[in-house]
Parts: sequence; structure tokens; C-alpha cells
Amino acid sequence: MTRPSLEEMSRRLWDGEEWTLKSDNHPFVPLNVLEEVAPDVGFYKNFSNIVVVRTPEGVVMLDTGSHVALMQQLAFEKIRAYDARRVHTAVYTHGHVDHAYGLPPFLREAAERGWSPPAIVGHEAVPARMRRYIDTPGYNARINARQFGMEMEWPTTADFPTATYHDRMELHVGGVRMILRHARGETDDHTWISIPGASVLVTGDMFIWAAPNCGNPQKVQRYARDWASSLREMSAEDASVLLPGHGVPIYGKDRVRQALLETATYLESLHDQTLALMNEGATIDDVIHTVKPPASLTNRPFLQPIYDEPEFIVRNVWRCYGGWYGGVPSEVKPARRAAQAREIAALAGGVDRLVRRAEELARAGDFRLACHLADWAADAEPTSREVHAARARVYDARVKVETSTMAKGIFRDAAKGSHEIAGDEEAIESQRL
Repeated sequence: MTRPSLEEMSRRLWDGEEWTLKSDNHPFVPLNVLEEVAPDVGFYKNFSNIVVVRTPEGVVMLDTGSHVALMQQLAFEKIRAYDARRVHTAVYTHGHVDHAYGLPPFLREAAERGWSPPAIVGHEAVPARMRRYIDTPGYNARINARQFGMEMEWPTTADFPTATYHDRMELHVGGVRMILRHARGETDDHTWISIPGASVLVTGDMFIWAAPNCGNPQKVQRYARDWASSLREMSAEDASVLLPGHGVPIYGKDRVRQALLETATYLESLHDQTLALMNEGATIDDVIHTVKPPASLTNRPFLQPIYDEPEFIVRNVWRCYGGWYGGVPSEVKPARRAAQAREIAALAGGVDRLVRRAEELARAGDFRLACHLADWAADAEPTSREVHAARARVYDARVKVETSTMAKGIFRDAAKGSHEIAGDEEAIESQRL
């Protein structure tokens, strides 16, 4: 069957004929296709996206792709089939390893052909991010393996920007004007780019065809209010094509504007509700169970909680304004979890009762409470194969009902750990596959 064009895929998603909640429509699906979306502007769609601008002086790459060697080679081949000329400039929309680590094949090519290496442009905060990644390879490898459910090696080298900017920068390459603007959102080092002559807007990860990645439980601070403000600034560009960091393009000025403004409203609502409750003296427990996104936006195809989700965004808003104290005094200087768990098990009449109740709650669909009980049981008897077998069943069931990559990854990792202690080789092998 012939694959539809990116424009047709975009239309089907927008019109509700397809849905991002289906795994093959997830914005991170690696299509490995490059199509021209405006005159001399190519869009490479893979796990993360790359924009290729053709100019009389050579190619400009807006983002460079992944640190993974196979992904680098796939991108290199597609881009070279589109335009084989020298890469004049590469721009990082931000320093994440799936966006700013794909230059090695192009740098090798330049050396082999005797070309000058490309200029590399990014916000002034990108180098600090890259240095932090070099300092934390083990930590980042673990949390990303947990998030995505696959083992990975974290890079310990980087191709640093050769030119940085503070707030705004204009690039002129072969008569093509590109305007770079800084924004804090998913990261503190983010750049979004407008190409006025082509009526194209390159958002990086400020737009990804999903609820904004503004609350990742395992990553550093994100900035909901600043993110929303930058989306409103982008909408003023009146672009005809939006090229996201993940997912397919959006075509047409009205749709581009709607996607940007409604995403801004979504973030502003979560931010403002959270801040209002904080000012009223609410605890973090009150906040995360009270704040919801606007009901009018929850059905939007580009705001589904398939990667991040509103509850996690709310936690990040709290973290942006407050400390780690959540309003429960005993949590300021808590007893060790194992000690708490043993006491809870004793009060319940034994670990077996915790386990049975956890599985009862899971069967009834109350996974939040079921997982608390399963964790207490495992903390009370950390080497029990029976306890961990039950905990694994609870978390396996929870993975099936979650929608976001973030939650699925953490809960799948919990199940995997318990399967390993329980010695369930079949389950371990199925997760590995």
C-alpha cells in the first residue's frame, strides 16, 4: 500500500480520520521520509525531524537529528538525495540528543571532500546543556532507557555551536533570510525559526502534535508560561506551514494559527490554575488532583496526552514557583520507605493482605491506589518472589491503560524490575522483544 504524503497524513489527523493515540500515528514514529513542503524547503520526518533549506550557497539544516549512528546514516542518505551540496550552516533548535547530535556524517563528508565545515548556530545556553550531558552519561542513559523502554548509550562528546546568540539572530545564506528567536519552553536553550520568504515556521519541540512536553517527571525544569508566550509570538508570523520537532507538518495559515494559539491556551490554563491554588495555600496533592486542562481542548488531535500529560505539567509549574515541600509535614524528614512499608504491612495484618488488596484494586481499575499497596509490599519484603510477581502483574495492567510515553515508561520499568526479582523469564523476554 502506498504511503500517503505528509500533507495527507496531516489532514487526516486534523480532520479526525486518524488519531495520534494509535501507535502508528504517534508523532515519534520514524517514517524516514523527506518531502518538499515549500519551495526549496525539505522536511525530513523521522523520530525527530530535520528541516533542509536549499540556497545558492549550499544547504542549511535546521536541527541535525539523533546521536544514534543508524539514525544519522538514514538522515544523511535522505538529505543527500534531496541536495548533495555542502552544508553551509546547521542550526540547533535546542540541545537534546535527538535534535543536535546528527552532524558526524556531514562533518566526515566535509573533511573527505575538502569543504569547510558548516557553521553551527544555537542559543547561548546550548553549550551548558551539552556539557551537562557529558557530565551525566550514566544518569541520562538510565532515565531515557526507562522513558522509552529500550537500552541506549548516552553520548559523551558533542559538536558545540561555533556561533551563539542571546535573544534574536538573523541568518542570511544565499539570499534566504531566516530569523532565529530564543524561547524558554521544553528547554531553556530553545530556538524557533521563521523563514518569511517561504512562509514557513520551524518550531522545534515547542510543538510536537501532542500535549506539550512541559512536565517530564525525570527531566529538568520546563517553563509553561514562557512557552505559551512564545507560541503566541509564533502565531503572529502568519506562516502557511508549521514544521514541528516531532510529527507531521501543519498546512494552511488558519490551522497553523489555531494549533499555536490553542496550545498556548492549554498551557496558560494549567499554569494559571496551579498558581492560583498555590496562592490559596493548597498542597501539591490538592493541586495535581484538581487542575485539569480546558474541556474545550481535550479532544484536539494535537493536544492528546500521548507523550507528556497535564498532571506532570502541573507538577512542573509547582516546581517552577515552589520548593520540593508538598504540604505534608511528615515528608520533610521522612522515615525510610522500607520502615514505613513494614509498619503499614504490620498494621494491615501482613504483606499478603497488601498484595491481595493491591490486585483487587487493580482488577477494579483503581491503579493509583493499587500501585501504592504493591510498592509498600515490595518495600516491606524486597526479595520476595511472590510479592514481586504480584507487583509486576499490577504494573503490567497499569501500562495497558496509560496513554503517555512518560507514564508507560516508568510503570513498564517497575514491572520489569519485579519480573526480574520474581524470576519470570518469559515476561522479561517479552518486554525485551
